[in-house]
Amino acid sequence: MQNNTRLKLILILILCLAFKTQAQIDIKFMTFNIWHEGTSVSNGLIKIRDIIADVNPDIVGFQEINYNGVWTTKIINLLSAVGLIYHKGYAGGDISIISKFPISEPTLINYQANSIAGFKVDIFGSPIIVVCAHLDYMYSASYLPRGYNGGYPNWGMIDDGTGRPHPVTDINQILAYNLQSKRDEQISDFLNYAKTKTEPIILIGDFNEPSYLDWTANTVSMFDHHGLIIPWQNTRLLADSGYVDAYRSFFPNEVSNPGITWPSFAHGVGSTSWTPLADERDRIDYILYKGNNIKTKYVALVGPRESYSYDKLTTTFTSNENFIADTLEWPSDHKAVFATLNLPIVTNINEINSDDNFKFSLENNYPNPFNPTTQISYSIPKSELVSLKVYDVLGKEVAQLVNQFQNNGNYQVTFNANQLSSGVYFYQLKAGDFVSVKKMLLIR
Repeated sequence: MQNNTRLKLILILILCLAFKTQAQIDIKFMTFNIWHEGTSVSNGLIKIRDIIADVNPDIVGFQEINYNGVWTTKIINLLSAVGLIYHKGYAGGDISIISKFPISEPTLINYQANSIAGFKVDIFGSPIIVVCAHLDYMYSASYLPRGYNGGYPNWGMIDDGTGRPHPVTDINQILAYNLQSKRDEQISDFLNYAKTKTEPIILIGDFNEPSYLDWTANTVSMFDHHGLIIPWQNTRLLADSGYVDAYRSFFPNEVSNPGITWPSFAHGVGSTSWTPLADERDRIDYILYKGNNIKTKYVALVGPRESYSYDKLTTTFTSNENFIADTLEWPSDHKAVFATLNLPIVTNINEINSDDNFKFSLENNYPNPFNPTTQISYSIPKSELVSLKVYDVLGKEVAQLVNQFQNNGNYQVTFNANQLSSGVYFYQLKAGDFVSVKKMLLIR
């Protein structure tokens, strides 16, 4: 009896595995410090909406939101109004995420100074962990080599006695100052959280600290580094723990592609620089990942090319960078970072290889002609972002019936045209690369 039971279990396992396969999927991530919810600039909320609509990322991590998540609800409602449907993820603190995929298990990881939170995101049945971080901005040690205090005892210039900045060039002093912040405690808490996870992990956010990959022998004469090679602790610890910096994996040359995210030009305000007599340009916003078979497909800076150096706008060191949304009005003192990551997902095999038995289709509506309701049926053989819209004879959109990710299957939607006049209308289904249009007649 025991042998029979064991044999049955083995057969069940084989059958389960036979209907599973591993595929790769491109997911677009963005990290965005929105500078006090966009309130630092005029009409900031709408500007943030327009930027996200232009970039169209799958998952966005926000920093500097309010402390009850209300802002995140506002932004997903505004995005919904322009046809982009996102889920909201909020666990507390001053960070949140939005995702085109379902979000669960919000976890506030650290709330000592700013905050870190983790979320499970379901990518077509294959979960990943997305962690959004806004690390402590105090004891910003990268200001010391520029001749400025980094928050303690103040944010002022370290005067050399002539009214000019006096750079601190003792690396041990700089690193010791850096450890007085809460950033290392926050990263430690993140790593403790992450070690319990088996899913791929994506860490995005504003670290308020440079990368050890950028303060190298190649950059000692750039950006007021004053000859220093500094092994910034937190990015070094993450690398030692297996985390890959998406930007540096795509652009490994820190001279030709410095990836500056701070301090950015912001439309409608004055200088955002904190060191008017120095060059504080740095890369302090990141997308990092850990997991087997994850690849960086593309990275870009989101926002304007201009940054502040010596309190003046400049576009130097940007000629080799990728930029997105750089023609839109920018609402933040940080540039955002965008990355397309190719992720492994485990999917039902019939979602991948089912075209012989189950194809995309859009059926004729029934009844047709109709007054005022009709049924529209369609089928999709694999999980896709599905759009079903109705247009009049002039091509004007009059109804949006579906705009969301849907699993493979057969679907039926009721269209109520009680607000429309008699006439010919067209309904269009888009699912991945599939597009189909059919005609229907409303008779009053």
